[in-house]
Amino acid sequence: MATMETKQRGRRAHLAVVGDSQIPNAPAVKEPAYPVNVIAIWGPAGSPGKSTIATNVAAELALAGQKVLLVDLDTLAPSLALGLGLVDTPAGLSACLRLAEQDRLSIDEFNRLTISIALGRNELKFMPGLSSAHRWPEVTPERFEKLLLGLVGVIEHVVVDLSQATVFKPNLFHPSSMAASEYSRDTLLKSVLAKAAKVVMVSGCDPVAAQRFLVAKEFIAEISQSIDPLVAVNRFRTNALGGRAKQELIETYLNLAQLRIDAFIPEDRDNLDKAMLNGLPLALLKRSSPARLAIAELAKQLLVSSPSRRSVAKL
Repeated sequence: MATMETKQRGRRAHLAVVGDSQIPNAPAVKEPAYPVNVIAIWGPAGSPGKSTIATNVAAELALAGQKVLLVDLDTLAPSLALGLGLVDTPAGLSACLRLAEQDRLSIDEFNRLTISIALGRNELKFMPGLSSAHRWPEVTPERFEKLLLGLVGVIEHVVVDLSQATVFKPNLFHPSSMAASEYSRDTLLKSVLAKAAKVVMVSGCDPVAAQRFLVAKEFIAEISQSIDPLVAVNRFRTNALGGRAKQELIETYLNLAQLRIDAFIPEDRDNLDKAMLNGLPLALLKRSSPARLAIAELAKQLLVSSPSRRSVAKL
């Protein structure tokens, strides 16, 4: 039996499991840092599917009767509008930030500069991102916080799709960060991750994605020890990791990152492709979609307070 276990664990040294599995202690409940509830969706490089998760989590919250704003805060490669089939969009983020800074963001202006997406009897508000990635210096933490202040009483949850980090380690730079300035491209990312009420880290489901996820977790740890993200493994399948894929990922992330996996979003390529083709959230395309059902459960966890959700997300 010991020999068999050694062989199973030895097949993939890149997913080595060290030590005994232990459930990490829950950190103290973080005091709200933003005036409204912000849910940050983030992941490492390599397109783990964070934009898909952001769109569908926002849709599920809206379907639950919440007042939700989905914001494309990816200053590196904004893509939510295209994913929703929107080509001609209002100025959105840039204009709202500018008006908020000038104390001129009224409800009428907010409605004019955002898009309302009908979800049955409910509604999801969507704020398109930057028209050009070169305009990222316009999106500062101070401007974003002032924008949120203007949404108090209007919006209950703001779901933000964040860009990947451009700097993970000293001396390892994304090309976009080579032109150093007083305002780093990662300043906004770090601020939102540190202040968001909830952070969802999205991981892929193969050895390369797992390694990138562990590096991204180090980036979060450098920002603040109080960040307690929910973890979603997207496009889950056993092809790349074998029959024990789920257990190996659970043990690896628990032991090497002290994180419990909160959701496995199954591979559902046909339905996701149809959703992209039609510019719809999964809930409007096929409510029984396996990926949609898993994301709906993730959305429910986001409505549970941090201390309680650990009892909800037992894998």
